[in-house]
Amino acid sequence: MVKIRSFIAIDIRNENVARIAEELNRITGVKAVEKENLHITLKFLGEIEKDLIDKIYDEIKELSEWSQFRIFLKGIGAFPSLKNPRVIWVGVENEDVLYKINDFIENRISKFGFKREDFKPHLTIARIKNPRAKIHVIKLVEKYINEFFGEEYVKEIKIKKSTLTPKGPIYEDLKIIKLS
Repeated sequence: MVKIRSFIAIDIRNENVARIAEELNRITGVKAVEKENLHITLKFLGEIEKDLIDKIYDEIKELSEWSQFRIFLKGIGAFPSLKNPRVIWVGVENEDVLYKINDFIENRISKFGFKREDFKPHLTIARIKNPRAKIHVIKLVEKYINEFFGEEYVKEIKIKKSTLTPKGPIYEDLKIIKLS
């Protein structure tokens, strides 16, 4: 059986966030997420059988009955902490609807053996590849820690394929659910 690394997400096309990612990318030892790859992961599926994609889609396609909505992108932070940053992210305000969507997805696909995971809505914008970059990253995060980056109007939820390459991941839309 063919396995596909996949996840369920909302694409983000925010120029302000893309600009900060580019700024991070100029720091040696930091790998920013490419503008076209910016997204909020609703559920990471991992390496799954290709035929499971259609089954997952059938379970969550009712999301098409949900209304389109806005989210607000605000603040910047780091996982696991600002003192020891490995992943740089932008926060999401008015995230209630994202929690509801995640809960819906988790409930619907649990029958396929997926474990419920802690969900914290965020938009990953960079990863630190070299610990020496830490001091520069911390300064940049502190500069934008409360910055408002704008809003995103969410019209679609996608099941995406992720192919890992030495230059970074390549994402491909497998299924698209258009919100009403």
